[in-house]
Amino acid sequence: MPKSSKKHATQHIGGTIMVVMMEVPEEHDAEFNRWYNEEHLPERLELPGYISARRFKLEEGNGVLKYLCIWEVEDASALNSKEKDAQSLRPSALRDRVYGYITQRARGVYTQIYPPVGSFEDHSGFHPERAVSGKGR
Repeated sequence: MPKSSKKHATQHIGGTIMVVMMEVPEEHDAEFNRWYNEEHLPERLELPGYISARRFKLEEGNGVLKYLCIWEVEDASALNSKEKDAQSLRPSALRDRVYGYITQRARGVYTQIYPPVGSFEDHSGFHPERAVSGKGR
């Protein structure tokens, strides 16, 4: 691997991620996404140790589930806290319905192994293809 002469700053991020994948029948997508985006994400991100979350929908691939969420946390203790347990006990008719729609679910907790702290950042410059698609800086 070539070595760069540049030293790039790293940003502080959590050292642990939880990856959650779910499959939901198409006819329940709208309600599932409403629950996840409007209820589940905001509630979890209120908890100590939860830093961020990003959701994705499968574009192509075999043997993987349609929805993916990557939760960034300080460490795995956030996933088993008293606050999280208490939050999970809050009543929610929407959550109860949506849980019935989930046909498959997979979850993994990963601890960062490299770099030791932070993350590598993209310092390569302007990306014209991102500007055209609206996904750029």
